[in-house]
Amino acid sequence: MKIVFAVFLFIPFLSFSQIDSSFILKLKALDTANILKSDTLTVPDDALTKKIKLLLSEKKGLTIGTIMKLKLMEEQQKDTTHSKEFYNKLTEDVTTGRTSKLIENSLINIYRRTFTEKEVDDLINFYQTSAGKKMDKEFLLLLVQSVKDGEQLLKLAAARLEANK
Repeated sequence: MKIVFAVFLFIPFLSFSQIDSSFILKLKALDTANILKSDTLTVPDDALTKKIKLLLSEKKGLTIGTIMKLKLMEEQQKDTTHSKEFYNKLTEDVTTGRTSKLIENSLINIYRRTFTEKEVDDLINFYQTSAGKKMDKEFLLLLVQSVKDGEQLLKLAAARLEANK
């Protein structure tokens, strides 16, 4: 939900002619879709899957694995029911166990639906360049800074409209 909200913050800054309505519908569908079952299905052992794995290994910035670890640490701090041992086992399962494989399958299936083999090749080539490596490293910070600026500008616009009533 937070990602959907963050993306919607960028909408006022885009030309409305540039907004793809199918993209908006896809974002809205993510909140209600039960896609986990199909996303975690075993992936084909083919050239595209191998290339997607290579692409994912090229990306060194914020990964789904890192996000999962951060989420687990956050949950552990709030959780008064489960032991540290429980969270150690859960972290192990998410990083190297059964859940790790399901996460990998999910990522690969999402990439297979989203990109053609040629596009995956292009992304691999890009992330191997110095610009691609920098983009990988800096993208999240750029996104967060942009969202924060967007939030501030939204507050200023709202305050200006309130003052002009």
